[in-house]
Amino acid sequence: MSTRANILITDGMDSMWFYRHSDGYPEGTMPTLELFLSWVKDGYIRDNVGQSAGWLIMIGNTEYHKKQIPTKDGYSGWKVGSYEPTTCQHGDIEFLYTIDLIKKTIEVKAI
Repeated sequence: MSTRANILITDGMDSMWFYRHSDGYPEGTMPTLELFLSWVKDGYIRDNVGQSAGWLIMIGNTEYHKKQIPTKDGYSGWKVGSYEPTTCQHGDIEFLYTIDLIKKTIEVKAI
């Protein structure tokens, strides 16, 4: 069974949710979240949700090591990457990660 997780990115004003269907345990998730946050800390990407959160999708795509290319019969894969935008916290997660863009921290909670 997959280890599922949610990631909440917040900047004190806005928030955005992401879902990770597998490898949601800290050893599988923290390296990519730490990379994302390092880009914020180093000023490569903005420290607000609207202008930074999309980069998490890009980072998640690199985990798949393939391009999701549309074909006549559909798509070559059903997910763009390991992080999917979602509307809220899911009921089947084992971990919740909160990235605070103002404090520049990542909090991990076992659910």
